[in-house]
Amino acid sequence: MVTRHSWLRFALAGFLLLCFGPAIAAQGVGLRSDATVLYGVSDNSSRPAVVDYQKLLKQTPEWKTIKSEGVRKGTARYELLLSDADRRIRTLVEEVAEARGHDLVVGQGGIEDARGLKVADLTSAVAGRLESSSGTE
Repeated sequence: MVTRHSWLRFALAGFLLLCFGPAIAAQGVGLRSDATVLYGVSDNSSRPAVVDYQKLLKQTPEWKTIKSEGVRKGTARYELLLSDADRRIRTLVEEVAEARGHDLVVGQGGIEDARGLKVADLTSAVAGRLESSSGTE
């Protein structure tokens, strides 16, 4: 027997699913298997963003040292400089993402399925921070 309370629960559940179902389904993004996640987690992302990692890398003081000094790939110095550059980029990506309310940042081309979410490009903002922070170290 269907009671009045069970009918109300069923109606309320249907209403909530109708109103909030699309928003719940849109949570998270699908990433390519080779995606580089620089900040956040893709499973529950609602404000994803991308950056051009290679462009940012080439603007770091570490990369400029690699190029100006001719540091060879595969050497310990190369790996250390690259690691420092990566750390610098990830720190700035996190700062910019948090300041702008993004919960996921991946390298450009890493998002396979945005699931209807708008994906922002934070490359310019991070590059600006990179440029201003490079002069201080």
